[in-house]
Amino acid sequence: MNTRAKIFVVDNFIWFINVGLYLLFIILVPTGFLTLHNVEFILYVSSMIGFLVLGEALALITGGMDLSLAENAGLSAVVGGFIIGVMASGLPGWVGVIIVLATGTALGAVNGILVGKLRYNPFLATLGTFLVFDWGTFWIRRGAIVRLPASFLAPGSATVGGVHIAIFIFLAMAILLHFILRYTRFGVRTYASGDNPRAATMMGINVGNTLFWIYTLCGLLAGFSGLMYVGYIGVVTSLIAQNQVFNAMAGAVLGGISLRGGRGSIMGALGGVVLLGILDAGLTMLNVSPEIRGVLTGLVLLVAVMINMVTARLRDRILMPSSGQD
Repeated sequence: MNTRAKIFVVDNFIWFINVGLYLLFIILVPTGFLTLHNVEFILYVSSMIGFLVLGEALALITGGMDLSLAENAGLSAVVGGFIIGVMASGLPGWVGVIIVLATGTALGAVNGILVGKLRYNPFLATLGTFLVFDWGTFWIRRGAIVRLPASFLAPGSATVGGVHIAIFIFLAMAILLHFILRYTRFGVRTYASGDNPRAATMMGINVGNTLFWIYTLCGLLAGFSGLMYVGYIGVVTSLIAQNQVFNAMAGAVLGGISLRGGRGSIMGALGGVVLLGILDAGLTMLNVSPEIRGVLTGLVLLVAVMINMVTARLRDRILMPSSGQD
């Protein structure tokens, strides 16, 4: 096997794991797991956490992290739902959709200012905004907002030909981000900023500006996640996406996004999203209790870190001989 083939296997290892895990659940649940409806349901449920995984992947690639993503999704959904369902119930639903996305983007920009412009440590900055967003959600509204326009719920609930449009929205966003990171100057600046910020600055890259836009984009993705959750459950609650940041982190790391920054791909992160979806669907069909599923979630995060470390070392070993030959 040549070097390129080895690198392909290492970089796409998550997809081999997905195939193996899916086959395992087919054996354990043969009557319900191997159906097109189940595949569609896995992708649909995955789209909600999927936007958070994509956002976390972007933050990790820059060498940082965003602990506030899930709370951003919840606060954005509550802000949009409160305005469209309580304060101004006569407004059309699409206005509420714009409000949710705009709120998520604005909250992400706050992180961008803290991390990119003021040079706060990403962990501490987003931990602070995690708390602010979390308690801000309960301050605006405790409980549920139930009277919501159908068009406000549509992004996360409507279907086309029996397939939820949330899947198309999520996949389109993943493809767009993949294109941006791989084929644009902004993508080059993003990887360079995460790999070696000092060297990137010496090359003329405005690292602070790059970080600002990355965290702002993370906020937009959180807004999309909030919309998907609202459409899925049919109401706006103050508990939307609670504690999902750990699953988002696990999905990104499982997908091969380096914890050291500067390495990883959106397609890998997409593989992490699919793995979380397969695992959740499989455990649900096996009637595994919430307590055990919580324990398994923690184990998945630990395994994700281990896999990330092993694949990074394998990649370095594969590239080292070839670099010497070149």
